[in-house]
Amino acid sequence: MRIVLIAVVAVAVAYLAYLRPLQMQWGSTAVERTRAMPGDKVIGGATFVATRAITIDASREQVWTLIEQKGRRERFFVKGFEANRYMLWLSRSAPRLSWCWVLEPVGSRRTRLVTRVRFRHPWLSSAIVGVLVADVRNGFTVRDAMLDVKAQAESAAKKGRPRP
Repeated sequence: MRIVLIAVVAVAVAYLAYLRPLQMQWGSTAVERTRAMPGDKVIGGATFVATRAITIDASREQVWTLIEQKGRRERFFVKGFEANRYMLWLSRSAPRLSWCWVLEPVGSRRTRLVTRVRFRHPWLSSAIVGVLVADVRNGFTVRDAMLDVKAQAESAAKKGRPRP
């Protein structure tokens, strides 16, 4: 039993010290992590703030079309947006979570996609174990969503589809 406890503690320490910081800032620069984004004030006192980014070889308009399609999810509603610039999602259920997608042009045919997820952990709730598991899963979910947008936008750009 003692060996299992030591192993669990070792895995937790490794995750918190090394893996969690990497997954919370995947692909982003120091500037992207520290600058204000739409929705930052929606979730006050956030204990989970993850800023991730990726460069996409497609126009901002081509990427925006895909972000719009992803915005139609049952778990989120669109809290705010500016076409071809950003979309802010807010979770429909408690605990509240915001997820902002920002598009920045890099030349005429490349786009920097920066996302920020903000969440406030319910530390004193019995649901905290499930929330912490979701905390780990979030890194994979957001990364996969961003890579999917990248693949689809770059495929459309290579096929020479006109800008939407």
